Amino acid sequence: RKTLPHDERWTAYLQDVPNYKEEPIRPAAALNGVEKPEGFEAWYQTNVYQQRQAGYVTVTINLPLGDLTARQMYQLADIARQYAGDNVRLTVEQNIVLRWISEADLPDLYRALKAVGLGDAGAGTIVDITSCPGTDTCKLGIASSRGLAGELRRRLGEKNASLPQAVKDLKIKISGCFNSCGQHHIADIGLFGNSRRAGNRKVPHFQVVLGGKWRDNAGNYGLAVGAVPAKSVPILVDTIINRYAAEREKGESFQDWIGRLGKVAVREMVQPFMNIPPFELDPSFYSDWGDTRVYGIADIGVGECAGEVVSLFSMEISKAESVHFEALVALDDGDYITAENKAYESMLLAARALVRTQYLDVGNEPNDIVEEFRTRFYDTQLFFDPFAKGKFASYLLDRHANPPTKIDEDKAHRLIEEARLFIEATYACEARVNGVIVN
Repeated sequence: RKTLPHDERWTAYLQDVPNYKEEPIRPAAALNGVEKPEGFEAWYQTNVYQQRQAGYVTVTINLPLGDLTARQMYQLADIARQYAGDNVRLTVEQNIVLRWISEADLPDLYRALKAVGLGDAGAGTIVDITSCPGTDTCKLGIASSRGLAGELRRRLGEKNASLPQAVKDLKIKISGCFNSCGQHHIADIGLFGNSRRAGNRKVPHFQVVLGGKWRDNAGNYGLAVGAVPAKSVPILVDTIINRYAAEREKGESFQDWIGRLGKVAVREMVQPFMNIPPFELDPSFYSDWGDTRVYGIADIGVGECAGEVVSLFSMEISKAESVHFEALVALDDGDYITAENKAYESMLLAARALVRTQYLDVGNEPNDIVEEFRTRFYDTQLFFDPFAKGKFASYLLDRHANPPTKIDEDKAHRLIEEARLFIEATYACEARVNGVIVN
């Protein structure tokens, strides 16, 4: 706007917002007695919602991965004009909504949508997975969120009809990095892309986040449990939903079930899926969903010590992960002081692991670690995220400079969340500094 000539149309429409009215174009009529086409009942159960106004419903058009073609958009416009007027709404679940649909029109609307490939059932169910673009088009993407979402949708769709209703109602949301564009933090089962090192190779991973709450204005963020290789995620999801179906008490929500299990038991459930097989045994783990290329590390040619430094980083960053989990357990136990201190310690350990890739002799004193981290990675902007810049580094720097005088649950929980992001940013920084490439 600083360089473009001003145009009143940029904001003129705002004056009309208070006067905007969305009204039906067809009279209300009940569905009773209307002939229903094949597939209609399943679609009706998941994609149709009663409005408060008798005889009218809201219809959700389920878009796999949020995709539709240009031709489908033209076709949908024609359908919408016939049944809903000029009003079409987009949702944060990457679907399309038509409001003020007369119930009697539903069979014909379903036929029209199905004819153009937009009649999928399952809106709002476990197969209706939200995913950001990930590595498909986003420069910040670390792992293929769309590739994983497509694979999960395919597998879950094959057995969706036989799943218990409580499982069908679960939400899966996936982000290609830790920036939450896919809303992973408020999903029942959330996943965000990252990477881990196995020997001299990088392996695409997804951090598993369980028990988020998307209702009640995102009333609760999920628990980050651990990073799992991308190729192990579908089997892990099967394990989680099968165990939930088998163990849940009557009326028990997924969030309550996760809380009842406790963080230690949840971690133990995920732990077996965190293992990475050697490349020679299963090279598929070293490529992402929908991408046949193999991840690798550029040969930086610094002699024998390179292998030792790489393994040292992996070993020390794993200590940070362990301490971070101890913070979660302490939070669960109501020991907020220990939880906050452990979260801070996990950031120090992650920063130290990163510093030691450049300076092996850094000490264990917090002041030394923070000063070396600031000089080598913050002042040089090596740690800066392309999107968030120095935000993640500030979590450590601010906590170090301003220790809290009073710690309650909210402060402990916030620092634990910040520590999680700091650790992920440390992984990303190490990958950039050490020249990780995709062959």
